[in-house]
Formats: sequence, C-alpha cells, structure tokens
Amino acid sequence: EALAEETFGRLRNVVWIVDINRQSLDRIVPDARRHQLPALFASFGWHVIDLRWGRRATAMFGRRGGERLRRRLEEMPYGEYQRLIRVPVPSVRKALVDPGLDRLLGEVSDEELAAIVSDVGGHDFRAVLDALAEVDHERDRPVVILAHTIKGWGLPLAADPLNHTALLTSAQIEDLRATLGVKAGDEWAPFPAGSPEAAWIRALPPLFSPPVSAAAPEIPEQLDEDYPDETSTQEAFGRALGALARRPAGDAIVTVSADVAVTTHLAGWINRKGLYFPEARPNFFADVAQAVQWRESPEGQHIELGIAEHNLFLLLGALGLSHELSGRTLLPIGTLYDPFVNRGLDALYHALYAGGRFVVVATPSGVTLSPEGGAHQSVITPSVGVALPGIAYYEPVFGREVEWILLAGLRQIARREGESLYLRLSTRPLDQRMAPAPGADHRADVLRGGYRLVDARPDPGWDAEDSAVNIFAAGVMVADAVAAARQLREHGVFASVFAVTSPDRLYRGLREPDSHLLRLVGADEENVPVVSVLDGHSHALAFLGSALGVPQTALGVDDFGQSGARRDLYRHYGIDATAIARAARRLLGDATT
Repeated sequence: EALAEETFGRLRNVVWIVDINRQSLDRIVPDARRHQLPALFASFGWHVIDLRWGRRATAMFGRRGGERLRRRLEEMPYGEYQRLIRVPVPSVRKALVDPGLDRLLGEVSDEELAAIVSDVGGHDFRAVLDALAEVDHERDRPVVILAHTIKGWGLPLAADPLNHTALLTSAQIEDLRATLGVKAGDEWAPFPAGSPEAAWIRALPPLFSPPVSAAAPEIPEQLDEDYPDETSTQEAFGRALGALARRPAGDAIVTVSADVAVTTHLAGWINRKGLYFPEARPNFFADVAQAVQWRESPEGQHIELGIAEHNLFLLLGALGLSHELSGRTLLPIGTLYDPFVNRGLDALYHALYAGGRFVVVATPSGVTLSPEGGAHQSVITPSVGVALPGIAYYEPVFGREVEWILLAGLRQIARREGESLYLRLSTRPLDQRMAPAPGADHRADVLRGGYRLVDARPDPGWDAEDSAVNIFAAGVMVADAVAAARQLREHGVFASVFAVTSPDRLYRGLREPDSHLLRLVGADEENVPVVSVLDGHSHALAFLGSALGVPQTALGVDDFGQSGARRDLYRHYGIDATAIARAARRLLGDATT
C-alpha cells in the first residue's frame, strides 16, 4: 500500500534489499511472483536491481550456449528449481538434459555444474557490493535490490520447502563448526584484536547516536473554546483542533487522514495549515468556494493518504518517533472512521510496539452512520481499545471533555510520557447543557475514566436494597441513560447515571490502590445492581458488575450493523432509553418487563 503513495516514489537516499528465496512458511511461492515484484517496483518509479545470479553462474552464461542455460533455469517453475538444488550432485546434469546444452555442460564437472546452478546473486558478496555501488548513481529516486537467495544456504536443509521449522542435528552443527573453523565455545568470540576485521569494525560509526533534542512544544491547559448547546464530539474535535492551529503548539501538530479528512472534521485545520507535498502545486479550484482549499506545499501540516489504514498507522508510528530519531517532537494526529481501525490493526499494533506516540481520532463510531449499514458501523473497537497495550482509549460525552482529553494526550506526547491516545467519537449531537460545570475535580474525573452525572441517592425513595440502580453509559449513550433514569423514576426506581469517558481507564484503574471506579461508587451503594450501555460491544463494560460485586446487565451492539434510522437501530439492538429502563427493572425483580 505504501508503494502506491505518490510521495513515496520521490524519496531519495532510500535502499531496500528484498530477499527472494522463493519460499513462504508452508510452500514454494507461486511462479507469477518472479515477474510481479520487479514490475511492481518499477511501475512506482523505483530503480530495480535484480541480483539474480552470482559471478560463477554469470561467467557460465557468457560462454557459447550459456544464454540457453540461463533461459532454462529462469523459465523453469520455482518448484523445479528448488528440487534441482536438492537433488544429488550427479542428478543435476540429468535434470538439465537438452541437446542444445550438451556441449556446454560437457565442459564442467558434476560438482561444478551443481555449484553453478545454485550460484544465486544474493550469496555472492562481490555481486552484492557491486549492486550497492550502483545505488550510489541513483540519488533521485528510491532503489530496490532484489537479492535472490537460497533459504538455508550451505546447510543440509537448503531449499527444502519445509525448512522453516527445521533444526540441525548435533552432528550437523559440529560439521558446520568444523567447516567454518570455529572452535567449540568460540561461537560468539570477537575477531582477534589485531585482525583487519576487528580494525574495520572499530572504525564503524555507532549504529545510533541520540540527536540533540529541541525544546518540546508547550501544550496549553485549556483552549477557552465555545461549544454550541447542541454539538457532537466529532465537531468538538474539529473546534479544538482549530483553536490549537491558532496557537504555537499547532506548529508541531501533523495530521494524517486515510481519505476522510473532510468527514472527520479536519477541514478548518487544513484550510489554515495546508497540505504537505514536496513542492508547491497549483490548486485548480482556488477560485471556487469549497469546504476545503487544497493548498499543497512543503510547508503543509496535513498528509492526505489513500484509503489505506495500514499506511495511516505506520506513518503515525514513524511521526510519533520523531523526537527519538531527529530530536524534534511532533504531535501526530490521525483520523479515520472507527470501523476501519480493524483494517489497520496489525500496523497500529506495530506502531505502538515500536514506541511511537500519537493520537488516533476514530469517528464516526458505533451505529452512528446508521443509514450506511454494517460496513460503516463499528462493534468490537471498544474491546480493542481496552485490550490494546500502549494506548489509552477514551469515549468522551461532551465537547469540553474532548478538549480536555486531547490536550492531556498531546501534553504526554510532548513530554514523552505515558501512552498514545485513541479517541472514539460520534457525529450524534448532544445537549451540552447536561454537562457538569467545568472544574479541576471534574476534569480529573474525566481523565480518570468517568464521573457521576446524576445522583439519585438524595431522593427520599432511594433504597439500595430494592429501589436503586446504577447506570454506567459510555460516550453518546449518556443521553439515553439520563432519559432511562427519568422513565424509571415513574416506576419508583431511582437511577444514578455515571458517564464513562474511558472504559479502558476504569478497567486498568482496578489494579490501583485507589481505584477510581470504587471511589465513584459510594459505600452506601455496595448492593446496588448495574446496567451498562455503550454504542459498541457490551463486553467492553461487562467488568463493572464483578468489580463492584453486584449483578449487572451489559447492553451494547453485539451483532453486525443494519441500515436504518439511528433511533430505530438503538431500539433494534436494545440500547435506547426504554431498553435501559427495562434492563434495570428486571435486575430489581420486575417480572412484568
């Protein structure tokens, strides 16, 4: 996928060496690969060096009749060539029987012929050095060396299609030690101090020298941004990013999108900061009023990728290591639709494992895009967010919470502390007037994973034993939880509502001496049952009941998505206010629901 990106083919001083050994884990690869790989790189503008044969084989091909031998070897199926390497030495000549080759093959012994047939370029040290010297003449585009090799070269298991899991016997290891002239116990011994090899190694530069660190960007504590009374967390993200664009911290931010910049609320950021391209390019629609002005230049701070989530996460991982590699701290933010997190999950895992720090903004999420069907609805991503190491998963409720969480995540990245950030957002607008008044304590609760939004305990009818229930709702489902609490009150049930801003933080916090979850729920509520709900798989909050030691009903979207109005889908999956209230009454023994 990365090869197809236009700027990739413009890279300079880049060399890839690709090992072509014709084997996968279980089999010999299809014959079509021999033509596909060089053509693929060439079509993307790379200079291709095909290191097919070593010097001994090349010299043989230069003799009279040698070109015929080359064609015979290069046109035979991969499986036949692998078998040719494996057969006993005298059998090689028989396998190559061809009247047109008789004279040429008659000039060499059986041993010489077997050595020529297996003389591939990747094992010829001089050929490899010549290929690297050729690289020096190709400075304006990337270079790939296709180094043909034999898997297990020089060992008894060489070219065996099943040698991936094969081990040498003790006797074979002893034979190898004798062949290489290595004494027992000296397998890891350095070269003698006075040898040319040791001198060459000492003269090498260090593999890596830490760069001089530039000053880290300063992240403000707050943005003083206004959020409309009715807004979504996705819109709040766009507003917060726009506010950052007007501050010095914005100069360190690099945004990346997998072809969804406009629909993930990056338009305002792009209009202010522009798009990155190695040279300035004209915007042919500059005179037309559009939501996004596509201004491309080396100064741009947004990178637009194709629909390729692997590229997105690998690029975020690389940008997220800029401090360690170059000394300059960047603040990478990548946007994509939440359902497509899974398409790039392997690359995301690798980027986190490598130590990159970045922000993933996944929006819309859940069944928000209800008319578009299951392909654009995410179910299992909350569970992924809880389970994935190296990244903190948040699902804010209100616009101010998006700002707080984003700033906290960026601050950790700037300071090289903590983890990456995964924001699971929604396009569903909520009434911001339901949010508690801003304050330091409330902000701390939001960052630790949740807070009590509705406290039913002061109600005279509240009784922990028979009339109380606690509803834990993540993200946009808080609105339905509050509506369910109103419905329950009509039936004499009193529900406290807890807004869960991070199932991940609540779950991991259970290991801490001062668990935030146990602090949120008072000692007077130790027998109060729990209903949990989120726009995603119910599994992500299903730990609450066991953590609190009370019965729980976990609601969520546990099946593939459907097309329809959002409210209809909420009802279909049993996550709307009526379903929440029904689950609460059942927990309290109401058999009529």
